[in-house]
Amino acid sequence: MLNKIKKWLLPDEEEEEKRLTNQVLVNQVVASFKETIERESFNKRMMYDCSYLILMRPEDYHHAELRLAGITEGILDEFYSHINEKKNQYPRYDPIGSFWDFQYCPAEKGVDNTEIEPGSVQVVSAPTSEKSWMELSSEQIKVSVSSKHSKYSKYDLNPNTFANIDILSKGHFRVKFNKELFASESNTTSTGTNTSLTPKKDKLATLQFVINKQRYSFPMREKQLKITRAVEGLTSTATLLCINEPSGSLQKEHVMIKYEEGSRLFYIALFADAFVNEQKLELSRTGETPVWHPLKNDSTIVCGIFQLDFKAEV
Repeated sequence: MLNKIKKWLLPDEEEEEKRLTNQVLVNQVVASFKETIERESFNKRMMYDCSYLILMRPEDYHHAELRLAGITEGILDEFYSHINEKKNQYPRYDPIGSFWDFQYCPAEKGVDNTEIEPGSVQVVSAPTSEKSWMELSSEQIKVSVSSKHSKYSKYDLNPNTFANIDILSKGHFRVKFNKELFASESNTTSTGTNTSLTPKKDKLATLQFVINKQRYSFPMREKQLKITRAVEGLTSTATLLCINEPSGSLQKEHVMIKYEEGSRLFYIALFADAFVNEQKLELSRTGETPVWHPLKNDSTIVCGIFQLDFKAEV
């Protein structure tokens, strides 16, 4: 009886040894990335995959779930470091796509229907994709390398800290490719003057919010953005953010944000009650010219009990 109680209260040492560690997860994805570069690059052209599906056992996924955004940043640090090492050999290193895409999924078995071992992952990758991996069941997807270093030819499967990461859904992250990380000191420092060039931002601002204890990040890339409660028939676009907010605090077409390039300032218009930086602002009427209010570069927008965090990136 004492042994049973001890086993229930204390983690099993053997299970702890088999648990997937963050470093092993990073190492196996990076191994896939490096293997693709070695196999696919030619002449002066560096070739590598930007879209990754990482399968791991459910218990490992549950353990890593809250750390996945940070792990993704760690993986990208290694990716950029390796590209930088190889760019002398392959100076044409721009990727095919514009974004890194990482989708982590719990799975008992891999794409070849073999069991995924505890403490390991299976990595499936493709050059680029705008679709989710679950929508690619009919396409031919190359697997770079798995935890067993096997190769497959087909794929068939039916928070403020991470402001640069777009959290598309649970376990699904997208990051803009950042070529500025490879800029040499001679390019980033001006010659003969005390001025320096300001790098172009890939987004104007970032909006973050929490739904069911999960923090999401949305990039504002266009000069005007409308924020609304999610309703049937509407999906988020570059100019429309639809949020499935369960409390009912967010209304349809609740908020609009715009950026004026000439003044380099942001403005906000409200079509339902909200507090912006703890201040209640005059509302706009649907169908009429919006009443625009200045919006600080770091602002909180509170609609009932729902909060949006706004951060300018320009």
